[in-house]
Amino acid sequence: MTHNWKQYFPYPQTRLEQDQAINFALDAFIKDDKRFVVIEAGTGVGKSAIGFTIAQYYNQQTNGNGTYYLTTQKVLQQQYMRDFKKRGMLNLQSSTNFQCHYYKQKTCAMARREMECTQDKKFRQSCGGTGCRYRKAKQDFMDGDHGVTNFSYFLAETYYSQQLTPRMMMVVDECHNTEVELGNFIEIVLSEHFCNQVLKLKVPNLTTQYQVFKWIVDIYKPKLKTVVDHYKKIIEKLSLQKKMKEFLKVSSQYELLDKHICKLSRFITHYHKDNWVMNITETDVKNTKKFEFKPICVGPFSEQYLFRSATKVLMMSATIMNKSAFCETLGLKEEDVAFISIPSPFPVENRPIIASPIASMSYKNIDKGLPKMAQAVKAILDAHPNEKGIIHCHSYKIAQYLKRNVRSKRLLTHTSSDREKKLKIHMADPRPTVLLSPSMQEGVDLKGNLSRFQILCKVPYPYLGDKLVKKRMHKWRWWYPLQTAKTIVQSVGRSVRSDTDTAVTYILDADWDRFWSKNKDIFPKGFKETLK
Repeated sequence: MTHNWKQYFPYPQTRLEQDQAINFALDAFIKDDKRFVVIEAGTGVGKSAIGFTIAQYYNQQTNGNGTYYLTTQKVLQQQYMRDFKKRGMLNLQSSTNFQCHYYKQKTCAMARREMECTQDKKFRQSCGGTGCRYRKAKQDFMDGDHGVTNFSYFLAETYYSQQLTPRMMMVVDECHNTEVELGNFIEIVLSEHFCNQVLKLKVPNLTTQYQVFKWIVDIYKPKLKTVVDHYKKIIEKLSLQKKMKEFLKVSSQYELLDKHICKLSRFITHYHKDNWVMNITETDVKNTKKFEFKPICVGPFSEQYLFRSATKVLMMSATIMNKSAFCETLGLKEEDVAFISIPSPFPVENRPIIASPIASMSYKNIDKGLPKMAQAVKAILDAHPNEKGIIHCHSYKIAQYLKRNVRSKRLLTHTSSDREKKLKIHMADPRPTVLLSPSMQEGVDLKGNLSRFQILCKVPYPYLGDKLVKKRMHKWRWWYPLQTAKTIVQSVGRSVRSDTDTAVTYILDADWDRFWSKNKDIFPKGFKETLK
């Protein structure tokens, strides 16, 4: 079937791989009437341009009402806007990302939370109109045909406000993160501190999942509902008395509590002991704990909370790795899904991977292995004295040890709060800086001279101390090695971003050989062909 989509492609020329992916997807959607198309394409194929073209053309052919583009990272949102803003792409983020245009020192979220935007008459008039940047961006997004936003915001908006109505198509970029994003949205957290301070409820000594769930149903939810109803009555009374300041304060608290009870009711409805895992952890408040309930399989929730927002769904990633596993994880029927894998178009010689086992980074051996790892890292830095690079540590323990013991002024470390700041410093600094990071395996574009080498210090196994990891391992034998392989492939993909780009990757963990020998079949062809 011939599709005349070239005019919708955002650049002057296409790659052969892009032609292949676009034609495949359009055939699947139009000719075969598939609801889902999954494109696995290596780094640098140009997945965003592929997705944009498919969405534009399909909407034109079907007189559709537009497309939602979902990403997991702000940097990808920014990339979509850089590439496609002139073609009508709109961007929407939560109100925490907008500066209040009236209270300059606060974000829109802070002003709304404190209800200052409604206490001040002049600002209330402005906020109710077009003055509020967040309200305007949201309205433009809803009125437009093509908009990009992030997973967490999209899920919350479609579930709570229901203002983001269904569209013809949804493009899910970096779709290998869908399981995590849905899980984060569905999970429920109960805080002992909240119980004590807000509900005036003492939490008994509960240890089992059954005990906690029964307590939630019998005690916690009824008490929460009583408090919510109480706040509602106060609001009604204050409204009649026209006590605006008190009304706004209570209304803000009521809104948060009402959202919590809504989420709690959803959890109780969906709860089944075989599909949930509970963790009890300490909080930052002294002598208090919290209960975390997370779904083992997100498949039962994917349609209701995500896919129902679109008639057709296009999903793209460099690391699908296994169609059957991907479908099972998200609760998709394989017969409803068209799948294509596009290899990397970049020359093999430009992206070599050198496996050089230095020391084991397993839990039992890490303390003995770290001095050897530091020596090896220092040697690699000395071999690349004038080049930028990145060291994937997988843990803050490894990052901190290397920072202390390699003692190179080139190394840039970061915390969870200043990751983006340190990345920007690395990109702007003309000196050969090297990122030392446990969390830059994806969503980071280190093209050209931003990274000519990278080091993988540890095979990135999921943490076995996490009950959720153990439950998923038990449910799906393939899940644990597949997650590990995905993280490796994502890490390797940070540096070579074009067909003229070059970078060498070093894998130093001695445990790599064992993992590779057992799991080489699950790695994509583009990875295998570069391994030396």
